[in-house]
Amino acid sequence: MRSIYFALIGLFFFASCSEDILEVESSTQISSETFWRTESDVRLAIDGTYSTLGDLEQNYIYHDVMSDNAYNNYPWEGFKAIADGTHTDSDPWAISGFWEYCFRGIGRANVVLDNLDDVEGLNDDFKKSVRGEALFLRAYFYFKLTDHYGGVPIFLESPKLEHGQMPRDTKENVVKQILIDLDEAASLLPATQSQTGRATVGAAKALKTRVLLYNGRWAEAATTAKEVLNMNYSLFPSYRELFMEANENNQEVIFDVQFKAPEQGNFNILYLGSFSIGGWSSIVPMQSLVDEYEMTDGLSIEESPMYDAGHPYNNRDPRLKATIFVPGVTANGIPDHEGEYTGYTFKKYTEYNEDNVVPVVGYPNTTGTNTIVFRYGQILLAYAEAQNEAVGPDQSVYDAVNAVRTRPGVEMPALQTGMSKDEMRQAIRHERRVELALEGTRYSDLKRWKIAEDVLDGLVDPGGTRVFDPSKHYLWPIPRAEFDIEGTQQEQNPGW
Repeated sequence: MRSIYFALIGLFFFASCSEDILEVESSTQISSETFWRTESDVRLAIDGTYSTLGDLEQNYIYHDVMSDNAYNNYPWEGFKAIADGTHTDSDPWAISGFWEYCFRGIGRANVVLDNLDDVEGLNDDFKKSVRGEALFLRAYFYFKLTDHYGGVPIFLESPKLEHGQMPRDTKENVVKQILIDLDEAASLLPATQSQTGRATVGAAKALKTRVLLYNGRWAEAATTAKEVLNMNYSLFPSYRELFMEANENNQEVIFDVQFKAPEQGNFNILYLGSFSIGGWSSIVPMQSLVDEYEMTDGLSIEESPMYDAGHPYNNRDPRLKATIFVPGVTANGIPDHEGEYTGYTFKKYTEYNEDNVVPVVGYPNTTGTNTIVFRYGQILLAYAEAQNEAVGPDQSVYDAVNAVRTRPGVEMPALQTGMSKDEMRQAIRHERRVELALEGTRYSDLKRWKIAEDVLDGLVDPGGTRVFDPSKHYLWPIPRAEFDIEGTQQEQNPGW
């Protein structure tokens, strides 16, 4: 593909690696005639692949604006049109941007895999790890492509011009290749890495869990999730502080994208902060997300006698105020704060709180909070969903969901016993929405559960009424530029 060829042939990112944290800093071209000689060359190449992951997941939190969790008011940021259902094969930029980032990463991973064995004198453990990391990253990029576009071409070698003419493969075959890559990666990767941010066996198993879950392979997903749960991970004792920079790489984190300001930071705090805090209010919570949080008795706001419409935020699941600044609170020293567009502002993934003041980070400055891709709490809920779908609500399903609900500082009531399979299904879906808000899963969840048209079509937000056409919107269109390649055998998704 054109995006692969022009983005990747001869292109690598230089990276500066501290002793314990992977940090990607700058980029340049490297001659193939002088490269692939030393261990340092290999490190540069694999770190260039991680760099592409950082580029891709700069936009991780925007996925919620395409769901009923959040609203985005700015078309130029790339996601509002998708949320509205007005996107095309050439607009907004996210349609082509995700495609390009993923194939760039795949190309870089393939270059590593093709050349690793040619470098002499490498330590065997290092060589195994690098191969495992490249396979993991290739699998991750392919998974993101299947989630958005369905079937795509499968490339297992370094980029070539003729790749631009290759047809799409089926989603089933792409998923098959992803699982092959992840099984080999898991056999090669260590349990821990000397540099934080590199893939481990836990990361490979966590990604495999998600791939299986998203493809409805319930028994396999439950088995793989259980393997992760038996590893050395556990819930962090504070839901609010789990997502703060001071607590990065804690015992709950299985894999995250490393950011460091100012060298390679992100703009999350600008996207999430309100105007009064110096942010852009790019991603703001929807009322339906706020309403999803239960009362502390474990009942919904419609069912609980504790709910008071005059004081709607009292006695709610503590994750509500750990995730969202509700109207009237003090936010980073600003009393009676109220967010733009919906009245709410996200607190999660910011450093702002009610009881302290931190320096405001304004553009063009960035922050260094990592993006958590996989964590123990996610795997608990993945296991619960997969096990419930495979065999029904046995005790292990209750135990997994209740572990999340009773985290220290959350301490919500355990689920009622005696649920049917469908009742447990709805409980798990609720738990995923509130526990994983702003973690890039809700949009994919609605699509894989085949309820996106029920939830999103006709949804009213501050910008109008959304459209979700089930005949076409379950997949994004293949970017129009791919059809401009001479000799292409590419086929467009249905309805586009």
